[in-house]
Amino acid sequence: MAINRLADIGKSALFTAQQAITVAGHNVANVNTPGYSRQEVTLAENRPENGSPGQIGTGVHAESIRRAFDSFVDAQLLASRERLGEFTASSNSLAQLESLFGDANNQGIGAGLNEFFGALQDVATNPSDLSARTVFLSKATGLAARLNQSDADLTAAQGSINRQLGQTITDANRLTSQIADLNAKIAAAESHGQHANDLRDQRGVALAGLGELIEVSSIEDATGQLTVFAGRGQVLVDKERNYQLVGVPDPGNNGLLAVHYDAGTGATSNLSSVIQSGKLKGLLDVRDQTIPSLRASLDALSSEIVTQVNQQHRSGFGLDGSTNINFFAPTGTTAGTMAVSLTNVRQIAGSSTAIGVPGNNANVLALADLRNQDFASLGNATFQEYYSTTAGSFGSTLQGVEGNLKAQQILHDQLTSQRASISGVSMDEELANLLQYQRSFEAASRMIVIADEMFQTILSIKR
Repeated sequence: MAINRLADIGKSALFTAQQAITVAGHNVANVNTPGYSRQEVTLAENRPENGSPGQIGTGVHAESIRRAFDSFVDAQLLASRERLGEFTASSNSLAQLESLFGDANNQGIGAGLNEFFGALQDVATNPSDLSARTVFLSKATGLAARLNQSDADLTAAQGSINRQLGQTITDANRLTSQIADLNAKIAAAESHGQHANDLRDQRGVALAGLGELIEVSSIEDATGQLTVFAGRGQVLVDKERNYQLVGVPDPGNNGLLAVHYDAGTGATSNLSSVIQSGKLKGLLDVRDQTIPSLRASLDALSSEIVTQVNQQHRSGFGLDGSTNINFFAPTGTTAGTMAVSLTNVRQIAGSSTAIGVPGNNANVLALADLRNQDFASLGNATFQEYYSTTAGSFGSTLQGVEGNLKAQQILHDQLTSQRASISGVSMDEELANLLQYQRSFEAASRMIVIADEMFQTILSIKR
């Protein structure tokens, strides 16, 4: 019996070493797998047998295979992903709008304003010069075109962000469905006493991906299943069931998508105003706040330019004696609709009188002087000052977002490194483990050989 016991001990050691080698190999194979948590074998002694002069050991077994995991660090990393998703989306969306302010290369609205009033000054210098008038008309058309293009760019950017919003909603629904499916698989595995390590890692990756899209929180029940919440408590995943986010066109916001929550009752509720972080938050902020604010500023600037220039222009006289003519189309009082209506350069009203046409340059000087006037509708600022304030405000917003993104990226990298130190795979450590378990396997094999040799010796004595 003692020889059989020795063989059983060797067999248990052999199988246990084999399991440990398998786990170490699994760790090595997944060293580069995103979200993978290093797994560890917990060894325990087999129940001893009573004997003389005392209890005799019966070997070893693998008690469990657990993953190296720190729930606090993972929770911090999830919160970091939410903010990183928000700032990344905001930064990328704002970057699409930088072309609106191309004044550094004389392509922006500020440069257009300077060229417009500079050309007016040239007309004042020689009011009868048709070439100067032609240049001025061209610069006015160019200024209107720049404002038109800016409005078109804002509309295009808003449409692009709206499409991203729809895709993000689809991605979020895909991830909630994946989490619900993994919940069922984890519950099924762990109900039989298993540790669903790999399934939990996959669910963690899906939850992290969802956190990049929308603010989430979660609670795990006794069966290992997660209930995932979004916004201010809406349930996205309830064990094996997931609830949908829906993009619903909002008539009050030009038909742009609003993020709605579908509780499965047939009615949806709007979540847009309560989303606090994640990619959806960044997209919504730029689409519904930054872009409308920029459009309102450019519309106010366009309206004031059209109103003031037309008012002054109507009081003057052209080379052909014409008067009371609008320079800009009076109905085009937004950045998108602003247009020059005057086409005949002789009708540019440079003179304050029709006597002795071409007359004087008093009216064109008054038009040029609009450049230096403050307007109440623009916050008691000149045209250029108002535009510079708008551009500066956008620049500050962009710098703030980029600063937040850099700071959050640093924090995220630190948390990622902290998680790696806990859950990551060290190749050196795993190779050392492989060598250790290989030696254990060899020793266990040798033990079985010794038991067999002892048994053969006893058989030979009986012969």
